[in-house]
Amino acid sequence: MKKFGLLSLVVLLTACSSLQGKSWWDERRTFVESFSTYPIVFYDNGEKLVNTEYVSEKSVKSNEILTAYVGYSVVSDKIYQIKHYETNLVKANVEGFMNSASVPGRIPAGKPMSVIGAVQIDGVEYRLIPSELDSFVYMVKPDGSFFDEMGQIRDGRLAILEATFVPSPENLRMEPVKVTRSEQTKPVRGFDIKYQGTNLDRMMFTFYDYSKYQNADSGEFEDINFPLARMTVNINGVKIKVLNADKHKLEYILLED
Repeated sequence: MKKFGLLSLVVLLTACSSLQGKSWWDERRTFVESFSTYPIVFYDNGEKLVNTEYVSEKSVKSNEILTAYVGYSVVSDKIYQIKHYETNLVKANVEGFMNSASVPGRIPAGKPMSVIGAVQIDGVEYRLIPSELDSFVYMVKPDGSFFDEMGQIRDGRLAILEATFVPSPENLRMEPVKVTRSEQTKPVRGFDIKYQGTNLDRMMFTFYDYSKYQNADSGEFEDINFPLARMTVNINGVKIKVLNADKHKLEYILLED
């Protein structure tokens, strides 16, 4: 009778070990590991905008004979926006390995690596960097040296492995490195006048206006034409003395106000 009762209990526990596809033993493991693992503060490793500057580009030469070919600027006064981005990473000071009884982990020299996050253990903060094995991480001390054990990320927490890892060479360190990138936008302010050749005895120009689109990547344009002749034209306040115009180029002088 006791054997039958014990068998019934085993069957009952087995039946209850899976509920809606969730293993009871997995739930128990997660509960137990919450006392033997450490919470991770995950980092946002995306690049960050650190600075924005404006650069002016002018092509204004008054009272000189100038030439503009079709599709090129007659006169321009444009301002570009340059955005500077920065990413905080780490890199090894030398080529190294984390040796253990199993396969050693290779750490290439000079290769920027992201920091996954950090954990606090006994008052010391360890930064976590990825290894060659998925979900396994190296633990880096505040001075850049390596902790002699690896960790594994489980359910958003860090479990410390019992295997011992020895860095080789002994001076293997992870050093901070900043990766920067700059990006120049299209004109965000100013104007540009381009020569577009001739058509039906008319001189063709295009006026690009960026002043109404500050901090944008586009402006509005206006096609303007004048009779094909030696004359002075006024394009939105810019005075241009035409010396010669044909389908290939424009010879002109910019006049001061």
